[in-house]
Amino acid sequence: MKNDKKVNERALSEVKKIKKRTFCSILGICLLIVIVIGGKVYMDNKRFKDEMLNVVNSGQAKQVYEKTLKNADSKALTSEGIIKSYKVDYDSVEHNPMGGIMLKLIINDDNQLYIRVTLDQEENGRLTNSSGGGSLPLEDMLEKGNMNND
Repeated sequence: MKNDKKVNERALSEVKKIKKRTFCSILGICLLIVIVIGGKVYMDNKRFKDEMLNVVNSGQAKQVYEKTLKNADSKALTSEGIIKSYKVDYDSVEHNPMGGIMLKLIINDDNQLYIRVTLDQEENGRLTNSSGGGSLPLEDMLEKGNMNND
């Protein structure tokens, strides 16, 4: 009787060990799957972001920025213009769900003055600004500047 009880305890102990190993194995496999999928998603997002930054930094994009600035201020990027300088706000670069790349151009090193640009690629491969607009303070400055020139 005592031997049967010991055998039963030993068998029960073995079953618990097997259950624990099985649980740890399943947990390890699940963790590995999550790490692999998470790494793949991270790398895909990083590659996509790098491609967008390459487009944002391209010479063709720079032409689009300057044309957009000239449309807002005909004397932009000259000593007579209201818009004297610009820089790309790289933190604002993001994919537009409707297509294209959205970003902000910071004007005259003032974060309150900016123009939103949506870079879009035409069928022939040229980049264009498909939408956007200026911040309210910039629009006010441009409007007052245009009034003074009239």
